[in-house]
Amino acid sequence: MIFEFKNATAVKGGETLFSDVSFVAQPGDAVAVTGNTESRKALLLAMLGMRPLKSGWVSIDGEPVTATTGTYFRQFIAYQPDSLDFEGFTVQEVAKSQFALKVNADYAYSAKAVAAELMRLGVADDCMQKGFDEMEEAVAQRASLTLVSMFERQLLLLDNPTSRQDEAGRRLVADYIMQKRSEGVALIVATGDQTLLAVCNKRVNL
Repeated sequence: MIFEFKNATAVKGGETLFSDVSFVAQPGDAVAVTGNTESRKALLLAMLGMRPLKSGWVSIDGEPVTATTGTYFRQFIAYQPDSLDFEGFTVQEVAKSQFALKVNADYAYSAKAVAAELMRLGVADDCMQKGFDEMEEAVAQRASLTLVSMFERQLLLLDNPTSRQDEAGRRLVADYIMQKRSEGVALIVATGDQTLLAVCNKRVNL
């Protein structure tokens, strides 16, 4: 799939969030989006069909992504927001809820497979029984990245995925991005982290 922004402009309350943005994300691309936090988030939401554009367009394989079509296109996209909204739930509970979604009906839940995927980001398998609010924020953030990206989505949207990471954590996330690129996933990464910028092959400054 080809993901594209063309001359895209978004505004909020009369303030321009980004203007005349154009880029393409193809399989194996990692596009780093830099700039202020709100503008970066707005761009990711536009890709999901959840933020209208003032002008220009965003498309998938040439088909416009809008509030109407976004519902269909989101089955091909995984999104990690810069928040940890799983308070009160264990990692295993969130994982099971992901597998229960209709869009993931082709996947059978396996605690062993989930634990193996968590290990790719340095999250120990004993975290499966822990609540997100019981873990260090850095570990919880990497666990959330695992849970949103473990299914075979064509596009992975990451909003500031190293905001809670130390140097070692940033390296784990960077390596994970490289692995996803090698698997043919396209990524759009909202970040100002130099460690992540180094593993992205394209950059867009808002």
